[in-house]
Amino acid sequence: MSLLPTYRGIKIKPYMVNLRYYIFSFFFLLFSPILAFFVYSNFEEIKAVDVFSIIVSVVMLILIIGVSVYLTWLSQERVFFFQKIERLAKLAFFLKENGYTYTKKVKTDSGTRDKVVFPVVYMKQNRYDLEIAFKMAGNKFQDKFKKIGSELETTFFMDFMEVQDDIKFKTYKMAYSAFLNRIKVTDVEYSDKGIQLMKNLYWNPIDDPHLLVCGGTGGGKTVLLRTLIRAMAKVGVVDICDPKQADFVTMAEQKAFEGRISYEVEDIVSMIERAVQIMFARYAYMRQKREENGDKDLKKFYEYGLEPYFLVCDEYNALCAMLDFQTRQRLDNAMGQFLLLGRQAGCFATIAMQKPSREDLGSKLQANINFRISVGRLDEVGYDLAFGEVNRNKEFKYVKYLGGKRVYGRGYASVYGEVAREFYSPLLEKGFSFTDEYEKIERRENPFNPLENPDVQLSEEEKENLQAEMEAQEELEKGEVKKASPELVQELMSSKQKESGNDLVRTFAFSKEIGVSAGSMKNLVDKLDGILEFEKEDNVVYLNEIQRNIVKDLFELKQNTTQNWSEILEDFPFDEYGSS
Repeated sequence: MSLLPTYRGIKIKPYMVNLRYYIFSFFFLLFSPILAFFVYSNFEEIKAVDVFSIIVSVVMLILIIGVSVYLTWLSQERVFFFQKIERLAKLAFFLKENGYTYTKKVKTDSGTRDKVVFPVVYMKQNRYDLEIAFKMAGNKFQDKFKKIGSELETTFFMDFMEVQDDIKFKTYKMAYSAFLNRIKVTDVEYSDKGIQLMKNLYWNPIDDPHLLVCGGTGGGKTVLLRTLIRAMAKVGVVDICDPKQADFVTMAEQKAFEGRISYEVEDIVSMIERAVQIMFARYAYMRQKREENGDKDLKKFYEYGLEPYFLVCDEYNALCAMLDFQTRQRLDNAMGQFLLLGRQAGCFATIAMQKPSREDLGSKLQANINFRISVGRLDEVGYDLAFGEVNRNKEFKYVKYLGGKRVYGRGYASVYGEVAREFYSPLLEKGFSFTDEYEKIERRENPFNPLENPDVQLSEEEKENLQAEMEAQEELEKGEVKKASPELVQELMSSKQKESGNDLVRTFAFSKEIGVSAGSMKNLVDKLDGILEFEKEDNVVYLNEIQRNIVKDLFELKQNTTQNWSEILEDFPFDEYGSS
């Protein structure tokens, strides 16, 4: 705990409503000496009602006013210092117009008068974001301040990023100038952090498996996919499905992608089914290595020396529309298995579509795609399906021009269950050629593909056994055992307990067990970090029995009170639960 008070920024006061007039006054006073000098020099003529001198004086006054108005506007648009002043004025105006005010009686020499004051609100402005903090402890507006994020987003034409709670304040973080974080296509590479998409944004398939890219024609979806494929192909094998036979067919001539691009409907479905075979072959290899190494549990794919495997499917809506019922069943079954079980084996899907729909991407499939990106414009339903319920009240803005220029590749990105943020896809430089770039990529062999290595073909019994084990593993991790046999569940649980030495459960699995969202669970665990000592592995938090009891009771308490998390945690009897 810091011994110094937290700096929350500048306190918003009623006089700030008129800050823009102060800026105007600054520029007016800057130029007014010119008029004053002319009037002083021609005072006798003006006094004698000389028409010419009067007209010149009036024209000079109008010009100075006009220049001052223009410079006031220009400074607020282009100069960072004046932009900060304008945001202070905007927040003050917002508080005043929406009635977030108190009236106090102030004594004067002539009696008393009413004085308007604001509740305690601070604004802290950084280079790329701003934070607005509302005092909550006993504030009569605190219920409204709990739900004010979307209003602030609209007022400032920014993206609401997150909300932070502490003992006294609720702080809303808003992002702006996201365009400044845009990177070039050549800067997009796969690293330990994942694939870099912006200066401050990465997609890490290991932590957030599978990617959904959606956007209409002309939004920049194809350029983004080509950029992702370039980064993926440098670190692993990429198989591509192009049902419209439009954007990726010619890549089949490239050495790195030869035999790895499908465009006929039957070939595409077969490729996705084959991707499932590749996944199970990788699992079989990992199980073999586990036994050879004497590992108690199956480790991550890269710990066994495997590279990631990527499956890219463009225009998924169009693909689904081309299929008959039987073929559609094959597609759903194969894609469902790949999305559900692919992560641990290092198998990741990227699915692109013009508009996400429940018919084409069922709830089961959608729930297993963790990272979402939109480019261009979607309708309200599209945004809802793409980014989930947590963004239902978010205002998704469509920006066609930026700085007077047509902008492509703008949209939103988020991990599913988190607040979406403004996104700009990597910039395609003039003279850049994807064809030339793909020519430079070294071909990587895929020893788990039965077309490239017939010896890897698994029997139906082996595939069924592997599928049963992996599905049981996933069900256990999510805390929702449905299909797995009791014997297999017991075996896997015993293995886990031997490895950990105690009864540990992943936070994600426990959230499913008690019926709360993964985002709510993550929010609470982040607040408890430091109060409780969690066991962590690869950025995954595990809860022991005592901690699970605490978390469960906290959520029950939250449902039955109007207090925020900071207030609840301040008074919660952690000591009564024993050592956690």
